[in-house]
Amino acid sequence: MIYGIFSDIHANLSALEAVENSMAEHGVERRVCLGDLVGYCADVEECVQLTAKISDICVMGNHDSVAVKRESSMHFNQYARYVIEWTQQNLSESAINYLKSLAYMVEEGDICFVHASPKSPADWYYIASLDEAMDAFEFFTTKYCFVGHTHNPVIVALDDGFPQVIEEDFYQVQGSERLLINVGSVGQPRDRDARASWCLFDSEKETIRIVRVEYDISITQKNMRKRDFPIFLIKRLAEGR
Repeated sequence: MIYGIFSDIHANLSALEAVENSMAEHGVERRVCLGDLVGYCADVEECVQLTAKISDICVMGNHDSVAVKRESSMHFNQYARYVIEWTQQNLSESAINYLKSLAYMVEEGDICFVHASPKSPADWYYIASLDEAMDAFEFFTTKYCFVGHTHNPVIVALDDGFPQVIEEDFYQVQGSERLLINVGSVGQPRDRDARASWCLFDSEKETIRIVRVEYDISITQKNMRKRDFPIFLIKRLAEGR
């Protein structure tokens, strides 16, 4: 099976459409969204509806949870809080119901899909260091676990208790090792690369590739300016941070 796994769309329709086209070009057979459909950018309704249409599996992210008022925005910074409060006023009932229907974690065969971490998925732990990755391996039993949340793509392989951070964007799985894969962000990358990010996973060939896609950032920025979004959020898109 050829999977297209993507995360952290953050209401960036231009980026999502570019990723959708890229997945089609790569022959993706099954599409999985790892959450955070909303927040930061302005195309909230469009991104929820398109994600619902194209995704075979979708899990909940922390911004989705706050958007449907399952939890408070008190832990968000001022920019994220401003946008999520705007988002709450601009989601249709059908979009809200879709977000509410999402599970925190889904397992399919030998694969685990979760937004932040398999360690207490609804508590949104970050996996931003090798120590945090090693801790996360203790909380899933499948061979593969795909995550988002940090907006930084990375592949970590664990073999006989020894972790290895894969520096390349392509990896051929070796033997019995287990993998923790962060697929990066569609709508707000933070690795100094402004291109949208998603993961191409071939479960039969056991290959993993982080794919980067150009999109028209100016369209997203224009839509954000129309809604008087914070200038910091508008500028950061082009800087990949």
